[in-house]
Amino acid sequence: MLKNINCDLCGSEDADIIFDSTINFHNEAGSDYSCASEGHGEHYRIIRCRNCGLYYCSPRPQVEQFEFYYERIEDAVYQEEERGRRRTFQRNLKNLSEYKKSGRLLEVGSYLGIFLDEARKNGWDAEGIEPSQWCVEKARGMFGLNIRQGTYKDIATSRKKFEVLAMWDVLEHLDSPMNALRIAREALEDDGILVFSTVDIGSFYARFLGAKWPWLMKMHLYYFDRRSIVKYLERSGFRPIKIRTYRHTVSLKYLLHKLKRINRFLFFAMNSVYFICRLLKKEVFLTVALGDFMEVYAQKSLSGAARE
Repeated sequence: MLKNINCDLCGSEDADIIFDSTINFHNEAGSDYSCASEGHGEHYRIIRCRNCGLYYCSPRPQVEQFEFYYERIEDAVYQEEERGRRRTFQRNLKNLSEYKKSGRLLEVGSYLGIFLDEARKNGWDAEGIEPSQWCVEKARGMFGLNIRQGTYKDIATSRKKFEVLAMWDVLEHLDSPMNALRIAREALEDDGILVFSTVDIGSFYARFLGAKWPWLMKMHLYYFDRRSIVKYLERSGFRPIKIRTYRHTVSLKYLLHKLKRINRFLFFAMNSVYFICRLLKKEVFLTVALGDFMEVYAQKSLSGAARE
């Protein structure tokens, strides 16, 4: 059963249809909600709020259905890509050090805990929350991390205040980004930093590809641009500090895994390069920055609490 949703940012129900649904409802699969999902191009109807310009999915299933799938995710492909993820998160921590260098850090949606492990190596008192039971068990077993099963709604149960709260590629998956940001604000110290990455549907690359933009996916419920992200931050009690293009570092093997579904021409072109690298027994990593993901830094605002 699908449900019509009002705008999470301004509450309006007045919206224009941007992309019709492409979902085959007879082929619903929980694997489509994993980080390494191949479900590019399959999405619920995407609309744009006429009042504030937010892009989001409506109608869509009840939140309980999404939570059901996220709790049961297993993602061996992501686990195999650990070295590439570490390079991405090492860069993230370097960028974070411009604002905070140590203290208590909470990651929401910590998946296999690779960012938390890197943060701990850099002196952070790091812990995480992750909905997937499989991921939680893997993170504890591989790295001995302090990570618990739950969602952003469980942040307050830790009864701690954090210097940093991180959400890497998480916000677009949530049932209410506004609620998540307001809860995150309450969990931060007075000078605390919120850092996250998310999609940028306002980027040139996303606008150029239109309906063929690969990040139109059923697991993505919201599609932000820089203007809407600033509005979200200000209305949830944050002061935006910096928004930059987010860069993902991936192995050539993982890039091929994605290109096989996204772009067959590039897949065949890069596959020959991968074959040569295998013959040479050389692992190649590439940094991808097409501008359609953004990395956001904000500070808890003390001038006033979150606004309705």
